Amino acid sequence: MSRSRKISVPTTVSAPVRVGHDPRSLARRLKRGEIAVIDRADLDAASAELLADREPICVINVSASLTGRFEARGAARLAARSVPLLDALDRGLIAATDGVVASIDFAVEPDSDGPRAVVMMGSQKTDCRVVDAALIERRVAEAKTAAASRVPRLTASALDLVHRDGPALADGDVVPHLDLDLGGKDVLVVTAGPGFRNQLASLRAVVRDVRPIVIVTGDAANFVAEHHRVDVIVGPLESVSDEVLTRASRVVIHGESSATATTRLGALGVRHVSSDSRLESADLAVALAASAGARLIATVGVDTSIPELADSASGASALLARVAAGPAWIDGRTLARLYRSRWSRLQGWLVVALAGLALAAALALHPHVRDLVSRVTGVG
Repeated sequence: MSRSRKISVPTTVSAPVRVGHDPRSLARRLKRGEIAVIDRADLDAASAELLADREPICVINVSASLTGRFEARGAARLAARSVPLLDALDRGLIAATDGVVASIDFAVEPDSDGPRAVVMMGSQKTDCRVVDAALIERRVAEAKTAAASRVPRLTASALDLVHRDGPALADGDVVPHLDLDLGGKDVLVVTAGPGFRNQLASLRAVVRDVRPIVIVTGDAANFVAEHHRVDVIVGPLESVSDEVLTRASRVVIHGESSATATTRLGALGVRHVSSDSRLESADLAVALAASAGARLIATVGVDTSIPELADSASGASALLARVAAGPAWIDGRTLARLYRSRWSRLQGWLVVALAGLALAAALALHPHVRDLVSRVTGVG
């Protein structure tokens, strides 16, 4: 009956809530075992993965996780990661205070539309729809009938962004006063999208041999800094450690309170600029690399297929950034498949060993060397 049975959660759970309209921003604050309250119609896959990575006990959406307009993959991703998803039937929960404890009762009699749950927070009681496999299948089937309208809608949203951010992209001044010259250089842009850790690992040889300029979004900065040098950080900085911030050569504040971030960076003595671009942080990173003259821009953690762009609320932003990058852009997964290091470490040591043997053999045949060896050893 209930989704709670399929994913082995108790019929009633209690935990602190963490509230945020944007799932990606909320994921940076969300702790294991908490209840996430979000506001995202047609929850996209990338946002769902970031939430699931934090291991919440439940995700509550005050908007419809699947409206039937898009084949939004977020609900299916949460189901695959065994994270219960509820759609609240009113929006009151989005006004909840961070840290307040809520109880969720999954043992509620289902109605004709499927399983239900009740969220209790103090005296407030909110009815919710459990987003189970049957509901996901039904909404995805509805979305397939509207598939033909998705790409035009995506293009229209991108054109709306062009009116605001297009002039800066065309002038090569996407982030004013950044003072970044990447002419003729290769750039790696990393964001904390689904599977970004594995993608980054597959590019280890590329980073070692090519030594690209590394630009990261705030949500990926700490992880990337453990393995590679970080040159530029773009985006919300709440989750970035002070150590990583101070080691970056440039920092771009984006998608958060500029005043708060500026105060923190000023105290650390970190050089920074701010951007009010409506592009997503990952897309802003791609666009600024392009405007700074990068020869090649490889992306990690960024979904670029048309279905993924149409699925995501940030699809228009991603589309505009790809246009700005033009022929310089390449998906990191493709680069990893194409790249072959000229010399592996084993091959390098083998060459050195063979060269040493050849030198020893040549010396051994030289008359003067043979004579010297004979005098020293008394042999011959």
